[in-house]
Amino acid sequence: MRKLFTLVIIATAVIGMNAQDMGAATTVVLLNPSTIQKKVEKSNDDIQDPKKNVKASTWLKRGDLFQDVFNIGLEQAQEGMDTKMLILFYKEPLSIEKETLEDGSVQETYIYENMKYIFVDGMLQRWERVNPISDDPLGVAIEAYEKALELDDSGKSDAKAKEGLIAVKELLKKQGINCYYSDNYDCALRSFEDVLNINKLGIFAGEVDTIMIQYSGIISREIASKTDDKDLYLNALGYYKQLADVDFGGPNTYLQMKMDYLHLGDTASAIAILKEAYQKYPDTVNIIANIADTYIQAKKIDEGLDFMNQVVEKTPNMPEAYYWLGRMLINTDEEGAIDKAIEAYQKAGELNPSIYYIWYDLGYIYYLQGADYFDRSNEEPVGDVRNKLIELGNEKYQAAIPVLEKAYSLNKENRDVKYETLDLLQRIYYKQEMTDQYERVRDLKNEL
Repeated sequence: MRKLFTLVIIATAVIGMNAQDMGAATTVVLLNPSTIQKKVEKSNDDIQDPKKNVKASTWLKRGDLFQDVFNIGLEQAQEGMDTKMLILFYKEPLSIEKETLEDGSVQETYIYENMKYIFVDGMLQRWERVNPISDDPLGVAIEAYEKALELDDSGKSDAKAKEGLIAVKELLKKQGINCYYSDNYDCALRSFEDVLNINKLGIFAGEVDTIMIQYSGIISREIASKTDDKDLYLNALGYYKQLADVDFGGPNTYLQMKMDYLHLGDTASAIAILKEAYQKYPDTVNIIANIADTYIQAKKIDEGLDFMNQVVEKTPNMPEAYYWLGRMLINTDEEGAIDKAIEAYQKAGELNPSIYYIWYDLGYIYYLQGADYFDRSNEEPVGDVRNKLIELGNEKYQAAIPVLEKAYSLNKENRDVKYETLDLLQRIYYKQEMTDQYERVRDLKNEL
């Protein structure tokens, strides 16, 4: 999430710097809070005046004015700017507060009469208002523009109102990002949802802002995860369904919805939304894997097997399809399921020998089979039978060795699985009295 917003901040900073470069020869004029305050008082009087409050122009001016109210102290402030640039525009602060955060970064707060600017490691991250003229200037601006549209049946005010609301939307995005970095998630969500509500107005003809829809879904989910508010999970689902309807975000949009349904405890809907994604993206491995894994977690193995068999039939050259068929089979009580699972893993390995987790699972099965033979031999009183069990155990362990070694050599990404692979090999080499190999994998495991 924070990386996602960082992209927006960088883009905003670049736009701001370009604007500054273009106007480098122009003197910077900052908004005067005292002057703005007087204008606000006059506007407040105007909207109480029965002659003026029925004129669209009164409300258009009010909308523009409250944009200025919001922009006090932000005329030249851009996320990511340094302290020198801030002082260049806003002069020396009244005071500076400095502290070291838990992660070791240095936070400096530059305090002015109307604003606090918070820098982290020398870059502006967020801001706070001091004694603001209005607690919600953008909300007032929106109401003013909507009132102007309501009063003007002729449509003459549409262009000016639309221009003002377009500007307000950009300020709402700026406010939302600032609220997010201030850990005020409710404010961030409200800001982004206000953008979406503006887009519902007739003058925007239902404009779809997929980024704002996505951010609203992300923040709804983030608040829900902190508060366990089920309604906010439903809120996130609503936004992501909008994204899915316009094919935004691809398979990942459906994976996010799946997680929301699981948080709500609705496994059936989680599987249903993933199947919807499968219909749209049938060759996406991640979707197939999530469907299979959700079936397993829900203990709906028979339904999962039916689905995976359909996948294999539909995409017989997809190694991951056989892999997940194998995973499904080892979770059944069906007679001969383990042998079928081994066949599925082997087929997956033939199709793509480079997928490490195929070999890890296959090696693990051989290990478990071998361990089972050894456990049974310990309880077997008949010598010949006991010896046969030990022989079978040794065969399975020997079969597991090259497979697990291959899994280890191919695995360049998952440290935990690398560790587990070495741990299995260490147990096998110990049991097989292969001292040199035992010491080798022990040392490798200790180095992880």
